[in-house]
Amino acid sequence: MMKPLLLTAALLPFLSACSPAPEAELKVANRSVQSASLARDGSHAVIGSTYQGGSYWQITPAERLYDWNHSSDTTRLLLHSAISSDGGWAITVDHQTLVLWNTATGESVAYWRISSEIRAMALGRFGNVALLGLDDGRAVLYDVRRGGTFGTFQHDAPVNAVALNDDLSLALTGSSDNAAHLWDTQSGKQLQQRNYSDPVQQVALSPDGKRALVGARYDSIELFDTATGELSWQLPLGHERIIRGISLSTARFSNDGAYLLTGRPDGRVQLWDIEQQQELYHWQLPKLSAWQPSPTSVLDVSFTDDTERYRAVSGNGYIYTLSY
Repeated sequence: MMKPLLLTAALLPFLSACSPAPEAELKVANRSVQSASLARDGSHAVIGSTYQGGSYWQITPAERLYDWNHSSDTTRLLLHSAISSDGGWAITVDHQTLVLWNTATGESVAYWRISSEIRAMALGRFGNVALLGLDDGRAVLYDVRRGGTFGTFQHDAPVNAVALNDDLSLALTGSSDNAAHLWDTQSGKQLQQRNYSDPVQQVALSPDGKRALVGARYDSIELFDTATGELSWQLPLGHERIIRGISLSTARFSNDGAYLLTGRPDGRVQLWDIEQQQELYHWQLPKLSAWQPSPTSVLDVSFTDDTERYRAVSGNGYIYTLSY
């Protein structure tokens, strides 16, 4: 659980205006990264590099622990990945195949082929269940160990984003049908629905399932109460950014659900206090060279066991440690 950030009201605007350089950086790929997932505590990461394939990293001390690929004779592009909340399992996906890995041994545990293209994925605690967002408009609860589905949630267009809470009682799905649905995973019943003017691209659930985030391109980023469906906050990203389509590329709640860490396609990482409804701090990830037209997208973010340090993975092949 994060400790409160003891900042006076006078200091908050000053800190929010700062954008310090990363405290540390770790190069995990020589060229572009297509996908990346950080462990909940920021200690490890799965990297899907366009040219170097898949890998699993320990961040401190820095070490590339395993090379992970779906085929022994060729390097496949890993489009999505996820690490279970307990940190013991990871899952990687190319277009239609998924592999479950044991993070302690680096060994593959299960390999499956899915009938539709996978667009989004979340892995449940202990690596037993995955929620897959599919191109055919379904989100399915998938039995990662034995194969097969035991829950299907339907949209009218491809499912772009999915999330699970820790006890797997809730699933949140977002689609190109401009809607986000909250589901009871046991009954399959839809609990909430939120509609937008554009496709939903990002969703997140707090670990306890009490809070949800939904982000739609060219539209708002909203936080709402999962029990009542009431809107609790709309993130102040600014009208200009919204009309340019600069929404969120990743978002994660703190363990206690009191804080939110977000990343954007323009390389901005932001820390939000949900109760106070304000930005506490932000960082701008660096460009690798002066001729680079813009920073690369933030692929994932995480809190760490140190309440003053955070991590972010950029598409430029680096994992950054951020502090204030």
